Amino acid sequence: MRPVDRLGRPLRDLRLSVIDRCNLRCRYCMPRETFGADFPYLPRSEILDFEEIDA
Repeated sequence: MRPVDRLGRPLRDLRLSVIDRCNLRCRYCMPRETFGADFPYLPRSEILDFEEIDA
């Protein structure tokens, strides 16, 4: 059985974004109680760039 979206269309592609934090501030993956303004995210120097991930 192939997975489908809410409109019954088959899912053919998957897109992943590998980032340190969610840009959309989803309440499921980043509740405000845990991930507030003072949360210690990784510094920019610690985040891998595309070339480092691809190596």
